[in-house]
Amino acid sequence: MNSNPLVSVIIPSYNHECYIEQAINSVINQTYKNIELIVIDDGSTDNSLTLLSELSVKLGFKFVAQENMGVCKTLNRGIREFSRGQLICILASDDRFHSTKIELQVKELSNNKSSEFCFTQAVEFDTNSGKELRVFPKKNFTGRVLNKIIFRQPYAAGSIMFTRDLYNDIDGFDPSLKAEDWDFSIRCAAKTDFSFVSKPLFYYRSHANNTMKAMSRRDIFHNKAIILAKNYMLVSPWLWMFSVLSHFLYDHFYSLLKRLKIRQLVN
Repeated sequence: MNSNPLVSVIIPSYNHECYIEQAINSVINQTYKNIELIVIDDGSTDNSLTLLSELSVKLGFKFVAQENMGVCKTLNRGIREFSRGQLICILASDDRFHSTKIELQVKELSNNKSSEFCFTQAVEFDTNSGKELRVFPKKNFTGRVLNKIIFRQPYAAGSIMFTRDLYNDIDGFDPSLKAEDWDFSIRCAAKTDFSFVSKPLFYYRSHANNTMKAMSRRDIFHNKAIILAKNYMLVSPWLWMFSVLSHFLYDHFYSLLKRLKIRQLVN
């Protein structure tokens, strides 16, 4: 990797006209300057198209409008058709970066020759009050982490940076999946060491429309089971079975306890 690699940031935008400008400005205002920003509107029905057209002229980023394709196809299209960077970041249109995120991750990957995948701590904040809810992950999660990643992804998807070579090697994001980021992480972990910047450099917006919050626990487990089945050959059978069982128990007992709590409140 050269000392000043081009970093491509892909923002898939969908009905976030209230937040998208903050996301874009968080990329434009990075301390690291060798960046190209690609924003792809994925069939928004609000005023996002007009806003993004105006912002792209004002701020000079690449803007693409398309019919709704879903986040995976949008990310893959942004990376394969429009980006040129040696390093790649992704950012949801309702989240944002700390101003030093890209600079510190480029430095980390430059110093760690065995790693093609870097993540940071994240701050989850409440969209209404702006109150900080948590900082995660707390533990260092580096090196060969496949046997840990098969159980859970401890970091926010928007905190990651990865090389184009790694992306090409694993053939990108799987558009057949709903929980695409965990599957992507598992396949990356099978190929490279993970590196970590222990600073909260990504801001994750918590609101009722977050994908995982809108799904039932049974649906969540179903999506997890599909990902685990897909990646069965990457880990030992016993480890894989333990992961399936632990997620089954967690998601189904979570639903049971939630229903019991509601019944107690009603009664």
